[in-house]
Amino acid sequence: MKIKTKLLIGFGLLFVVVVFFGVVSIYYIEDISEYSKTTVKNNYETLTFTRDMRSVLDENDLPLTSAATAAFDNALRKQENNITEPGEKEATAAVRKAFSGITDLGSALAAKQQAERTARLQLNTIEGLNMKAIVQKNNYIHETVSKATFYLGGIVFVTFLILFVFIINFPGFILNPLNQFIDGVHEIGQKNYDARLEFKTGDEFAALAVEFNQMAANLSELENKGLTKVISGENQVKILMEEMPAAVIGLNERQEILFINSRARGLLKMDDKPVHGHPIHDVVKSSNLLNTILDSKDGERGVRLALDGKASKYQIKKFEIVVPNLKPKPFDTLQFAGYPAGMIYVVKSVEQPEPDAVKPA
Repeated sequence: MKIKTKLLIGFGLLFVVVVFFGVVSIYYIEDISEYSKTTVKNNYETLTFTRDMRSVLDENDLPLTSAATAAFDNALRKQENNITEPGEKEATAAVRKAFSGITDLGSALAAKQQAERTARLQLNTIEGLNMKAIVQKNNYIHETVSKATFYLGGIVFVTFLILFVFIINFPGFILNPLNQFIDGVHEIGQKNYDARLEFKTGDEFAALAVEFNQMAANLSELENKGLTKVISGENQVKILMEEMPAAVIGLNERQEILFINSRARGLLKMDDKPVHGHPIHDVVKSSNLLNTILDSKDGERGVRLALDGKASKYQIKKFEIVVPNLKPKPFDTLQFAGYPAGMIYVVKSVEQPEPDAVKPA
């Protein structure tokens, strides 16, 4: 699975959870708000209407005046248009019937008083129904709030788990392969071309590991070919030096032995121990002959060297080893094509040895 796909799935899941959280929150907020605004409001208005009708009966004697009758009838009409609870319709109809008895001009005062008592009783019934409804709806609102809190809390917990997993795993998901890649590059920099990367994720990192491994294999092959050429060339040089009649000494810039043939070993009276990489002055100590060779001028002829009690004339040639500077520093003002890396000394006999010794070894 590609990294882009994984990110889309992860952030898509998080997006869905957040949207779901928002939808649930809005739903419950709207539900509670609408329920409180409509139903509880209607119950409160009903209590207001019944209070107005009872006030008319409390503040006026029978028979009612025309103003009191109009006020009672106005409140009753509003109540008839605001019926919300079961049983409230029948009680309101009974109030209307009792009001008709109260306002009946042909009825006796006793009948009107009985109708007034019936109206008060039905008003109490309406108030009781609405008070009970207010309590029930208030309980329902509390239950809805508790349910919403539970659901939203669950969604928050799930969101927290997803974010926690992202926080724990996402950095490692990206950084662990990068750290392995950095370690692999470091190994290649140390010329350890056997370093390999292996990712079983099937994403871009796996493709990167394949390319990295191919690069390491190619570098290893190139190095082996280069080493083969170097070793072959070195062996050829050694063979040529051994076949030369002259003494050949190769030193690097630190006066360490790069190569020396058997003729030079005999000239300097050295044994057959490996001396490659050893300082020449540690191998050949207190030798005037060596100092004469190293201090001579290039191409100097007629240098008399004493060997085995006999003095001979030798020609000494010096060749400077110059290594090409393939990677000059980009910010240097002057850039050189190469730099010295040592010297090669060739000591060649130019005449037969004489009986008398001139320079002791």
